[in-house]
Amino acid sequence: MILRQYRLSGQTVTHAQFKRDFLNYASRDNFIAWADAFLEDQKISGLMSEQTYKNKKNRLKHFSEFANKQVLFAELTPQLISQFDLYLRKKSGLKKHNSIQSIHVGIKTFIKVAIAEGVNVDNPYDKFKIKPYQPGNRISLDKLELSRLKILYSKKELPELEQETLRKFLFSCYTGIRISDSARLRYENIDDGFLKMETFKTRRFGKNVNIALPDFAKQLLGDGNWGLIFKTIADQTVNKALKEIAIKAEINKRLTFHVSRDTFATFFIELGGDVASLKELLAITKTETAMIYVKMSEKRKETLMKNFNKI
Repeated sequence: MILRQYRLSGQTVTHAQFKRDFLNYASRDNFIAWADAFLEDQKISGLMSEQTYKNKKNRLKHFSEFANKQVLFAELTPQLISQFDLYLRKKSGLKKHNSIQSIHVGIKTFIKVAIAEGVNVDNPYDKFKIKPYQPGNRISLDKLELSRLKILYSKKELPELEQETLRKFLFSCYTGIRISDSARLRYENIDDGFLKMETFKTRRFGKNVNIALPDFAKQLLGDGNWGLIFKTIADQTVNKALKEIAIKAEINKRLTFHVSRDTFATFFIELGGDVASLKELLAITKTETAMIYVKMSEKRKETLMKNFNKI
């Protein structure tokens, strides 16, 4: 029956897809069951990181709690998605605009993948438009704050976990790499002073980074020459350690690993870098995303100029 369906749809099928359809044939028309099986398959086959799996699983959980029953693909209508949107807006702890839109993007992606694999369903998101993300309060470090972190690191007085977390954080401040990429970064990716690797988040777009390493970033590499550069630390543990590091460095900002990436991008623009180059260095696909850092740089200059009012 499965093979017949593939033939009739003229569909090219992978071994992984056939296995998933075969093991879940009884629930092939069920959207939530299909999405669950798809996630498990992606995780087991190594095509999805643990953190990405958790994020997507959480988005599907919101839809499952909303439906409170099995939902057939045939039941996925614009009206159902509108009801889901209203449910999300009323749900406690989910009133932030961007969080809701992120959940919609996740559900839409599941449906698009199902359609690509031959499921006969009209995408309800063709008639329910997901609203654009609203720019949030992005945080970057200034020169004094970055200097304090470097001094703290050089003293080597932090507990081992915090010292390694700070090494990863500072390396990203000087290169802009994501936390998912720092976890995969190997000495083999360093070639004659350049960092060269395929980024995990944008691998489907064929995005690679090719960064000339600043001197301080080279110092952070240590003396190794093979294998992983940084020790494996869970994302949540990294961000928890950064809170302690911020206190010890007397930085009155909420430090997360993404702050390091924002710091790199903001300094890059302030030092005369252009948006097109920044887009390539950060391995991002949209110019609008890179423009966020131009605005952050301009905002920081505006704040600094207001200091003249105190003279």
